[in-house]
Amino acid sequence: MTDIIDIAQQRQLEQIKIQPKDYTAPSLTECEQCGNDIPPQRQAYGGITLCIDCAATQEAKARTFR
Repeated sequence: MTDIIDIAQQRQLEQIKIQPKDYTAPSLTECEQCGNDIPPQRQAYGGITLCIDCAATQEAKARTFR
C-alpha cells in the first residue's frame, strides 16, 4: 500500500521531467549568438550551437564567475 508521501513524490517527479541535452542531433551551421559560420570539423561533434569564439567567451565567463 502506497502512502501519501510516495504519491506526492511521484507527482513531483512527473512535473519536473528534465530533458537531457541531445548531442545526437545535427549541429547548427551558424552560431546561435553571433551568426558566424561554425567550422565543419566542429559541426562533426554533434549538438554544437556556438562558433569557436562564442564558445571560448562563454567558457571564460564560466571560469570567472564560479
